[in-house]
Amino acid sequence: MKFTDALDRSAEDIVRPPQLPLGHYLLQVKGPAEIESFTSKKTGDDFDRVEFALSCVEAQDDVDPDDLEAFGPVAGQTLRRTFLFNTTDGKEADFDRSMYNFKRFLVDHLGLPEEGSMEELMASAPGMQCLGRVGHRPDPNDPEIVYAEIDRTASA
Repeated sequence: MKFTDALDRSAEDIVRPPQLPLGHYLLQVKGPAEIESFTSKKTGDDFDRVEFALSCVEAQDDVDPDDLEAFGPVAGQTLRRTFLFNTTDGKEADFDRSMYNFKRFLVDHLGLPEEGSMEELMASAPGMQCLGRVGHRPDPNDPEIVYAEIDRTASA
């Protein structure tokens, strides 16, 4: 559907769609990671953000069947797994913690071999699968808005 095709809909007919239900899903890495550098407006620290798009393959047994029915098909729904690396001088311990979590995701959760560089592992990630637990996080500026996000991953 195109946006212009939806403009004739009545505003009263538009309701908030349900969120992806809470629980575990089999997820697949959709493509290469996106890497972006930025400076935090809150702290002034410099960061590199590495983000993977993950596609839902199927819900696991702990996802409520009634919530799934209300949501509709989950296959193909996209979620993001993000890693933040603090690159500010003097924040090496923060960077190392993030690097360890990143390595854990690639090796322990996606099942990639530990040999090779992190760049090689990142390049091998597309198509790999893991389990992801989906949680709901309220928007800090508007608690009525809730985001479905991966709050934990594990090996499939």
